[in-house]
Amino acid sequence: AALDVKDRFFMVPLKEEDKEKFAFTWEGVQYTFNRLPQAYKHSSTIAHATLAELLQRVSLPQEVKLYQYIDDILTGGTSPEKVGEVAAAVWQELNKAEIEIPPGKCQGPSKEVKFLGTWWIAGSAAIPPDTLRKIKELQMPQSRKELQQLMGTLGYWRKQVPGFYIISRPLYSLL
Repeated sequence: AALDVKDRFFMVPLKEEDKEKFAFTWEGVQYTFNRLPQAYKHSSTIAHATLAELLQRVSLPQEVKLYQYIDDILTGGTSPEKVGEVAAAVWQELNKAEIEIPPGKCQGPSKEVKFLGTWWIAGSAAIPPDTLRKIKELQMPQSRKELQQLMGTLGYWRKQVPGFYIISRPLYSLL
């Protein structure tokens, strides 16, 4: 099961004594944030840590694992029932903390979920079908820059393509 928390950065209140650290001036007027701003260097770390603290309240059966990356949460395991119970407990804990999870950002429990842009099928990573479709629709590169862009896209998925380096070596030699 996968969940994506809505606007996690803006749900982290700043302590009064920390607000001046996030102040900025625009047209001669000083402004301060009341909530954690997204653009701050350590915002991702802070958002991740505060959510991780909440998730520690959820008890996990031995056969269920919980993974979190900033505001994305994945629960997985061998028993769909147990995964569903943990996902429900996560949902309940987040609701208690008044953290919103948009219904469209919830998946599972299922043997297939998309998490952090990767398609997970029975515990193995795969290229999502919509990404495969986009890759198939790509045009033949006509310039070095287009080839670099193509290789960047394909290189991102190299772990899911057996022998990627052997296959792609002739293209990299053109760069």
